[in-house]
Amino acid sequence: MKKVFPIFILILVLVVAVSVVGALPGSGWKSGQQVQNIGGASAQVVLTAYDQSGTSFNCGTESVASGASVTYLTDVDCPVPAGFLGSAVVSADQPIAAIVNVNNRGTGLAAGQYQGTDGADVATTIVFPLVKNDHNGRTTTFYVQNASNSTNNISAVFAVNGVNYNLSKNNVPANAMVILSPGDAGVPSGTGNVGSLTVTGTQPMAGSSLEHETSAPVGENLQASKAFVSADGATEVYCPLFRKNHTAKNQTTGAQVQNIGGAAVDVDFTFNSNMGTFGPYSANIAPGASYTFFAGTLAGIPDGALGSATISSTGPVVAVVNDKGVDGGNTRVTTYACFGSGGTSVNIPLAKEFAGGNTTGIQVQNIGGAASSVTLEYKATNGQALTVMSTGTVAPGTSITSWGISNYPNAEWSVVSGTPANMVGTVNGVVVSGTADLAVIANESSSGVHGTASNQDTKNYEGFN
Repeated sequence: MKKVFPIFILILVLVVAVSVVGALPGSGWKSGQQVQNIGGASAQVVLTAYDQSGTSFNCGTESVASGASVTYLTDVDCPVPAGFLGSAVVSADQPIAAIVNVNNRGTGLAAGQYQGTDGADVATTIVFPLVKNDHNGRTTTFYVQNASNSTNNISAVFAVNGVNYNLSKNNVPANAMVILSPGDAGVPSGTGNVGSLTVTGTQPMAGSSLEHETSAPVGENLQASKAFVSADGATEVYCPLFRKNHTAKNQTTGAQVQNIGGAAVDVDFTFNSNMGTFGPYSANIAPGASYTFFAGTLAGIPDGALGSATISSTGPVVAVVNDKGVDGGNTRVTTYACFGSGGTSVNIPLAKEFAGGNTTGIQVQNIGGAASSVTLEYKATNGQALTVMSTGTVAPGTSITSWGISNYPNAEWSVVSGTPANMVGTVNGVVVSGTADLAVIANESSSGVHGTASNQDTKNYEGFN
């Protein structure tokens, strides 16, 4: 089985106040890849990096036990030159799930995570619901990988405020990546320039997006997400985490919904929270276009509301969620892709428990038709293990959160096996299971040993069904 990573970074050249297309603000950017073996036997995992000309770099082979995970660090494990910017393919003899973590921890506190794309899920058309070109000082840059063994001609259409802007990249080498920037396509710059992107190729592709400050001496934060394919489109879409001015960090969420069908669609957005159900809020979205449902402006939602959202549509749509808060005086932002389907078993390749100053929360939404119990099985890289189970069931459409497992049991979670206190400082692969279909995200936030904040950027990714 093969996974592809559309952006794979090792320490970029220094750029102060970025004006170069495709570059992130500041310096020190690099990536790590976490690969989980979700098969029933030990796996041999191989990762290969590719520069933009298609030249390959062997990053080594690792043996990974069933259910466990391994980390590839670009600047440690890959023989690539300084300033490398490219893509990667990871292969294994067992089924795998993998994520990418992009950060500038050597110089700043920015970080973002996104899913690697399964080789069976690449397509000749991919879409991104959210494009910004210096909107409120933020810009989205897109990284599209040729997921084939032949050259690829790639065309992009940025749909912004009812106008289409075109950009082409031809003869992209096998497995290589190209950068698509809204500025390169002629999208106007400035607040209000928000839209969506559709990319087509003569060969299959994978893609990711990075939303960043348009210009900064040091990147303070970063948002990362995957591309969608037509199979991801659905008339019922689920977003496990949605909130308004939640906690002292004032964490607030917006969902960007894109119509990927050929006709206009009517969309209803419903928020199920700890303070009640709000909505539906409605919109009509033209083909290829997108619409924002922002908790801060949706009527009636009180401060402190925390829960999940359901999007119903008359045609196929996809959606991403942006979550923003303030921690230690620093803006912290993150992005995840909403779900058109789920599963009764979901894999989380990377979950930290007070490890390296960070802790991972797992948000589980029941998207089935009946109440579901939820079980979480943590398997740490140091051999520790912990299994916990929800003390009650999760109603359809609602969600449950797991955070700080080393402090369990509590009112929501009971311990099935293992010792919670032994999980402090661990890095884990997790299997989430239920009696109904689930949609799951992992949200990693800055929290040092038992609560000491380090102010690193928040980051999250979607679980693998």
